[in-house]
Amino acid sequence: MRFIRPKDLSRDSLILDVRDEDEYEKESLAFPHIFQPLKTLKPEIFIKEQHLNGKQTINIICSSGGRSSQAAQMFEKSGYENVAVVIGGIIEADYEGLPIVRH
Repeated sequence: MRFIRPKDLSRDSLILDVRDEDEYEKESLAFPHIFQPLKTLKPEIFIKEQHLNGKQTINIICSSGGRSSQAAQMFEKSGYENVAVVIGGIIEADYEGLPIVRH
């Protein structure tokens, strides 16, 4: 498992948001991303649906980093090692000036 600063994300990054629905409905990254709450995340299905072969890094974000770490561990246990936890989550992303959509 690796860690990445929010400022190192780009519009081309594969970003997985694992926050709960109520958090996501309030705000989200303006970058393209995939929303899948941690409580319903099934790494094997995600990998298959996204046609991933292990070469692309899955950058996982939550509110502050805890659930992202859990999700990264789930992917690693499923055999997908190319995962990165976004340090500080959406809170840090906002602080670092990444574009956030507020609903």
